[in-house]
Amino acid sequence: MFLALTAFHVAIVFIAATVFVAAAVSDAHSYRIPNSMCGLLLLMYPVFVVSAPHTVLWRQSLAVFGLVSIVGFAAFLGKFVGAGDVKLLAVSSLWAGPHLVAVFLVVTAFAGGVLSIVMALAAQLRLRKAGSRKVEWTKVQIPYGIAIATGGLVTLGLIAKPILLPG
Repeated sequence: MFLALTAFHVAIVFIAATVFVAAAVSDAHSYRIPNSMCGLLLLMYPVFVVSAPHTVLWRQSLAVFGLVSIVGFAAFLGKFVGAGDVKLLAVSSLWAGPHLVAVFLVVTAFAGGVLSIVMALAAQLRLRKAGSRKVEWTKVQIPYGIAIATGGLVTLGLIAKPILLPG
């Protein structure tokens, strides 16, 4: 029974990872993260908790989710982030829980910084190809779902590590 439960749990983590990748690809192509992807991650979390071969601090994870949702909503109201980014960030923090939320946020911030630099350089290259000789400051749209998904994937890897590589 334990082996079957563990295999099911690993499958849930793998499906969640696939959803993170799909969210990143969607954001890269259309600057949109479909609600269905965030909803699927949200609905899969209770299955993850029930199938876990170890205790999951789901109440504390809900608190983290609530806190990130509130802060994210405030950032959305200030027009600092998009709604899809807030939803993906909040649901990712649910999976990270209290023990991994700091790692998740640091990885997401680092990946977002790298992504921002790459997008800014790409915008400058496009301007140069168009004939501009000076550096111009332009507003560059960043598909931050890529960075959030990167943080989510690292988190899932840390969650799955004790199951896949015990002791």
